Amino acid sequence: MTAVADAPAAPRVELRARRSSARWQLVAALGLATAGGLHVAAAVDHLSAGQLAVGFFLLTALAQAALAARLVLGAWAGTRPDRHLVAVALLGTVGLLGLYVVAHTTGLLDSFAVHDAAAAGHLHDVPGRLTTAVDPVTGVEFARGMPLGSSGPVAMDGLSASSGGHGPEAVGTAVVTAELLAVAALAALLPTSWRRRTLDALLVLGGSAWALWLTGVLG
Repeated sequence: MTAVADAPAAPRVELRARRSSARWQLVAALGLATAGGLHVAAAVDHLSAGQLAVGFFLLTALAQAALAARLVLGAWAGTRPDRHLVAVALLGTVGLLGLYVVAHTTGLLDSFAVHDAAAAGHLHDVPGRLTTAVDPVTGVEFARGMPLGSSGPVAMDGLSASSGGHGPEAVGTAVVTAELLAVAALAALLPTSWRRRTLDALLVLGGSAWALWLTGVLG
């Protein structure tokens, strides 16, 4: 009698597990899709940084959009995502967060922003007009730079800079928020045996970043 009474409990447990998986897949898809759209906006915002930066943002947006679509389809079909796919997506998202921290607290990635400055000090023959890189007011060539009344390091906008880092902008902050949401949801989709070790690793990474910030390595 006990076995007969307990039998219907198994389908209910399986149904709850599928519903929980579907919810977390939709949450992860929301975070990834939002981050992907914001990466497109970031690509437009970094057009002057060169093709490498723009291509990186667009490829990242494409990968996040594709993964979000895969998770949405899995949620609608009631299937659980492959654990290896979830693990790769989680590692990739954490890697993007780490890259953001490095880019906005140090100047290590500034060399990848390629600007066409080689032609700034030369004359260019354009049909119908002649363009030059000389300030018509001061007569100073733009390639030589403009004198500034500052003895310290100078940031790109002409203001004094105290470090090599770059402050976060609105788009970057929104991307980080969306990706943190995706990380939490992807971690919930991992198998139980993997989830604890993953959360421990994330705590170690977060603590290491905090320690680097306190010691001034990440400024």
